[in-house]
Amino acid sequence: MGVKWLLAAMVAVLFRPEAFWSDARERLREVNAMKEYAAPLIAIAQFCKLPLFAVPRMAMLMAIIGFTVDVAALWLLSGAIAAVAGAKRAETLQQEVMMVLCYSLTPLWFVEPFGIAGTWRWIVMAAALAYALFIARLGMLTMLGDEIPEIEPFFGKSALLIATAAIISFLLQGGLLRFFTSF
Repeated sequence: MGVKWLLAAMVAVLFRPEAFWSDARERLREVNAMKEYAAPLIAIAQFCKLPLFAVPRMAMLMAIIGFTVDVAALWLLSGAIAAVAGAKRAETLQQEVMMVLCYSLTPLWFVEPFGIAGTWRWIVMAAALAYALFIARLGMLTMLGDEIPEIEPFFGKSALLIATAAIISFLLQGGLLRFFTSF
């Protein structure tokens, strides 16, 4: 998949999530969402932060830290949500959960450059989190609705995990930014 596909998928996820998830059920089974969508998108979001720092070395360090934190949060979150489904189903649901998370966390990655915006960052983060949860709900209903009969309670638990991981990631990146820029 190329840059054109990445941008088209990003626009579809952000602006037409219902249509994206209805098409994704058939089209995206063979796509490695982490490798072909999430990792490049996280890298793009981190590169958007580079001009915001006056020191190039510090900017690159913060981009690497932000990328690492986002990817680690995504992996841990997919495992935790698959485990919520139960030990019997966790193995089979791992790929679908990862796919839903890779696409639905797109708004959170694009608000990361606002992390230096003072108190406004919390408003922007809350709006992005609410939209990411909306996209995740649509994705879980579409991708996991057949495999998990009690999808609404499952989404409620998943939403709590997504919100917790997003806030921890946001706070961790902000704390590391303050730590490394205080020298």
